[in-house]
Amino acid sequence: MKYDVLLADLDDTLFDFTASARQALAETLARLELPAAEACLRDYLEINQRWWERFERGEIPKSAIYTGRFADLFARRGLRADPAEANAIYKDRLWRQRNFMPGCEALLRQLQPVCEVYVITNGTAETQKRRIAASGLAQYFRGVFISEELDCRKPEKRFFDLVLAQIGPEKRGRALVLGDSLTSDMQGGRNAGLPTCFYGDAARADGRCDYTIQALSQLPAVLGLS
Repeated sequence: MKYDVLLADLDDTLFDFTASARQALAETLARLELPAAEACLRDYLEINQRWWERFERGEIPKSAIYTGRFADLFARRGLRADPAEANAIYKDRLWRQRNFMPGCEALLRQLQPVCEVYVITNGTAETQKRRIAASGLAQYFRGVFISEELDCRKPEKRFFDLVLAQIGPEKRGRALVLGDSLTSDMQGGRNAGLPTCFYGDAARADGRCDYTIQALSQLPAVLGLS
């Protein structure tokens, strides 16, 4: 195999974060007795993404995201609710969702005997750990690396250096970064001098992407497995 170590992003790469977030938000709004219109769900996903991108750029601490995104959402939709309360309900609902990207479990089963799979995520440590435990897929991961536990974030070079220091520096030449984010995963791989595989629309791929796939079933060929 060309690569037998996979550093894989979690949200919208292995787990379907978009589906889980929509469900968790709908349940949150229902709990707060607020309308859960489709436009509100779309607004939340856009606002949430914008806040996370600010964190990736180092403009804000992660803690600012949690209430900031709900404050923005409620202001945009003209809703009256406590952003902190909304975030607490949302976090409790989010980890319970079991949504995976198409072909995720089949891919992990295929890779388990021949490839070490490590999760690399900027997500909230408590939520990500609970989501992975509830998913039934934890057995496929050799390790889970979360930015707040490493005290740095993707796309910082230090994040990837710390991951490689823990799994074995000799694996650097055999490792591939997989993710759906150009600014976090692909830029992070570039910063660390690691090859990258972008999972998403090929039209969005740029020079930070060594490979591009539009389905997880295409990854084994990139790894040199088939």
